[in-house]
This record gives sequence, C-alpha cells and structure tokens, in this order.
Amino acid sequence: MSVGLSNALNTARVGMMANMTSIDIIGHNIANANNPDYRRQVGYLETTNPIPSNLGPRGTGVQVSRIESLYDRFLFRQVNYESSNQGMWESLAGGLDSVERVFNDLGDNGLSAQMAEFWGAWEDLANQPEGGIERATLTGKSRVLAATFNSMGDDLNFQRQILNDYFDKGIADINQLGDSLGAMNLAIMESEVNGGLNNDLRDKQLALLSDLSELVDIDYNEDNTGQLNIMLQGGKPLVLGSEVFHLQSRSDDYGDFHAYFGSEGIAIDDLLGSGKMKGWIDARDELMQVQDDLNRMSSSLIFEINQAHFQGYNLDGETALTFFDHRIGLAEGQDNSGDATISFYVDSTNAEAPEGIAWGTLANADDFEIRFTGDIVDGSTTTNDFVVVNITTGVELDAASYSVVDAGAADDKLIIRFNDTTDPASASDKGYHLELDFSSTGNAPKTGDTFSLSFTGNAARTMVLNQELDNPDKIAISDNYFEVPGNNKIALEIAQLQHQQVVNGRFTYSEFYTSLVSRVGSASYTAQSRQSQSKMVLEQLNIREESVSGVSIDEEMINLIKFQQSYQATARMVTTIDELMQILNDMI
Repeated sequence: MSVGLSNALNTARVGMMANMTSIDIIGHNIANANNPDYRRQVGYLETTNPIPSNLGPRGTGVQVSRIESLYDRFLFRQVNYESSNQGMWESLAGGLDSVERVFNDLGDNGLSAQMAEFWGAWEDLANQPEGGIERATLTGKSRVLAATFNSMGDDLNFQRQILNDYFDKGIADINQLGDSLGAMNLAIMESEVNGGLNNDLRDKQLALLSDLSELVDIDYNEDNTGQLNIMLQGGKPLVLGSEVFHLQSRSDDYGDFHAYFGSEGIAIDDLLGSGKMKGWIDARDELMQVQDDLNRMSSSLIFEINQAHFQGYNLDGETALTFFDHRIGLAEGQDNSGDATISFYVDSTNAEAPEGIAWGTLANADDFEIRFTGDIVDGSTTTNDFVVVNITTGVELDAASYSVVDAGAADDKLIIRFNDTTDPASASDKGYHLELDFSSTGNAPKTGDTFSLSFTGNAARTMVLNQELDNPDKIAISDNYFEVPGNNKIALEIAQLQHQQVVNGRFTYSEFYTSLVSRVGSASYTAQSRQSQSKMVLEQLNIREESVSGVSIDEEMINLIKFQQSYQATARMVTTIDELMQILNDMI
C-alpha cells in the first residue's frame, strides 16, 4: 500500500515540475513578446518511463522532453532572400533620389533656365556689339552658368562620396557581423555539447544572419553542431564554424571603394549579388554615368565656345582669348626647394598634334610634369627656366612664359603659354596655357623642382569664366580686326550653337540635358517602384513568419491558465496522498 502511495506521490511531483517548467517557458515568452529577434519557445511534454505491475506497465507521470523555438527554416530563407532584395532596392532608390534632387530643374535657378539666359545674353550682345550693358550682362550670366555647373558637379561628387562611405562602412559591418557569427557559432557548439538546444543563442545567431542578409546576398547551411557556414555567391566563404574570412575595402585612383576577398585581394564586387552593398554599387555606377554626361555637356560647351571666341577680336583689338577655363589639380613633387602651394587652370584642353601625330592632351587625362631647369628669381623668366613633359611619352612641349609679381612672394603668378610649333613631336595649340598661382608665402620654384599635372575630367566642377573677361571689353565677338567695333559674327556663331547638334555630334545642349534629366528621373522612379514592391512582399513574409514564431500574449495567457490549473491539480494530488499516508500511519 505504501509503495503505491509513494509511486503516486512521485507522479504528482514530476507533474508539478513539468507544469512549473511549462509556466517558466510561458513567462519567458511573455517577457520577450516585444523582442523582434525572439522566437516563441514551446516545451514538449512526454510520459515518463512506466513501471511494471501485475496489471501491466503503469504510468509514472509526465516530463518536459525538450524545449524548441518555433522556426520555419524554409520561410526564414525566403525572408532573408527578400530582405537582400529590399536592401538592394532601398539603397539604390536612396542613392538615385539624391542624384535626382541635384537635377531638380524647376524655377529660375535650374540649369535649363540658366542656359536659356546665357544664350539670350549672346543674342543680345550680337544685336548690340558695342553695348557695355550687354557685355556686362553676358559676363554675369556666364559666371552664373559656370557656377551652376560647378554646384551640380560638386553635389554629384558629394553624393558619390556618400555612397563610397556607405560602401566602405558596409564592408566593415560585414566583417563585424562575420566576427559575431563566428563567436556565436563557437558559443552554441560549447553550450550544446551535453545535449539540448540553446534557443536564445540560436535566436541571436539568426538575427545576425538576417542583418548580414540585408547587406549582401549569402548562402548558408547548418552543421550537426548548430554552427552556420556562410558563403558569398560564387562560393567565397565568410564564416566556416568559428573561422571568419574578412573582406577588404580598397579605393581606386578615383576614390571609389571596391570589395576584395582575403589576403590575395580578389575583386568580388560582382559576387555581392544583392543587398545594400549591391544597391550602393549600382547607384554609384549610375551616378558616375550621370557625372560623365554632365562633364561631356560642359566640356562640349567650353570647347565649342572657346573655339569660336579664340578666333575673335575684342574691343581692344586683342585675339586668341578663351571664354571659359578649366581649373585642374597640381601636385608638388618630392624634395622641392620651393614650399609654396600652387593651383592652376587650363585655358584649353583640345591640344592636338598636327598631321595626326599624338603626344597626348590634358583632356585625355594624360599626366604632365613641369620641370624647372633654372631658378625663378624675378618677374621675367625664359623658356630655358623650365620644361613641360608628357610623363607617358617623354615628349617635351614647346612653350614661352613670363611671371608677374616678385618671385617668391605670396600670391605670385606664373603663366606658361604654349605657342604654335612646326615640330610635330612637340605640337601644341596656339593659346593653350597654364596659369599657376602661388597661394601662400614661400620660395619660388628652384632648379630641379617638379610639379605634376593631371586633368581629372570634372569639367562641370572646374568650369570658370576666363579671369581676363572680368573686363567685359575683352569679350571677342568680331571676326575681323579691322571691323572692331561693330562686327558681331563671332557672337552670332556662338549664339547659334544652342541650335546645333554638337554634343556627341547628335544632340543640341537642350536635347542632351533633357534626355539626361529624363533618364535620371526614370531610373529613380523604377528603383522606388521596385523598392515598394519588394517592401510589400517582405512585409507579407514577415507576417507569415510572425504567425509561426511570434509571441501571442492572448495565447500565452490561455496556456498560462491551463498549466496553472494543472499545477494546482497536481498540488492537490500531493495533499490528497499526504492525507492518505497520514491515515495509514494512524492505523499502525
């Protein structure tokens, strides 16, 4: 009799323990109801081992056999796949939206309006060649037009830098997530070595995996120890158990960052597949094309107007003046004796050798050096004081020069003018010149000093009005020295450029710019539409996953009441057995 009561008491005991464990699980679920990375846990009940009796095996109660998170692996993969797509379209749409804002051409401040006013100023000057007001108006409109190009070029360059910063930080985030996943893999393996699942650590592991999926398209599998092996597209490993493979972010000659794998430095931009990283790359590529088109438009404008204006005569009878200039960069060589900083601009970038002999041009992004062969000591130098050499071909360019202000003082200026030459090996266009401004106090260039010249091709950012045209009388609109003033043929020729298909030989400036704005707007709209579609799909998948893995407070409260009543019943069973055992003791 006492043996039976003892067995019954043990059955009640394990029942109380199982119900208490279930209540603990419910409490854990309720506590994490607002934790987005948490998956609802369930304790699975099973009968304990029976004991033999003359009536056959008899039950001994219940126990919690295991605790698992509710987790649909297939659905989770779908969510991660769509999360990568959503991340890609989100970053692409954001990048293109920033580009589109640069081309917001509404109102009088847009490039279209500035171009129209610029051409109108040329037409007004053609109608009144001697008009001082018309000349002053043209210089003002030209400065505004150049400033508009500068602003748009600077804005695009700024947005490009932002995308590069995002990309560079994205590589760092991928590496950090990889480190965290490697550490999490090790922690899971160690915590589960004696059996059972560490559901909370696994939730954190999956949360890190989801964050990684937002950044880059990945594939993964789980081994029998609970560790995740994660690969990029193409099979490049990111995480293998606790071993982590870092990516590298390196910038190219233009300052654009790219992704590389491992110490070998294998380029993997094309393996990123989708995710925010892919979106930033695509947005940057589109932005670079837009920059190229804007630079192509401004370069064409500078070239065509300069070509016409260079042949004209101004009110002072002067000719060979450019209208627009390029500001480009200069780098000081090593071990120079002069320590002044220098900037310069190029008046023309269409220098070509006669008879098809090519020596290179700044417009083609060739690199040059100014090598000083003598000291610059006063305001008049000779051609023997320096040489300008194409670094690639070694060709020495023919030039004459002079300097203004005292050599070695702040704000000194050295102007190098290239002349026509009959020597094909050193050919250059007439009027092509560099102007070097010494912007800080320091020594003038000394013998052996070298300065490197490189044209970056950012015509929109570097476009400026020729400083000599600060005096409007310097505007050259006559094609004949003997018909100054009064002749307006150059002004008419320049004014007609607006109607000619000069950009790429196929488009007018208005057509080209309209096409550019339209393309940017279309690309931005497409990206935003795809982002909205992807967001909708992802939201639906998240709802489905939430229905499986999410915590329902109502459901948990129902379960809580159920297990509470079961606990109370088993506790009542203990009381009843205790009373029976007391009666039995009293009978002895």
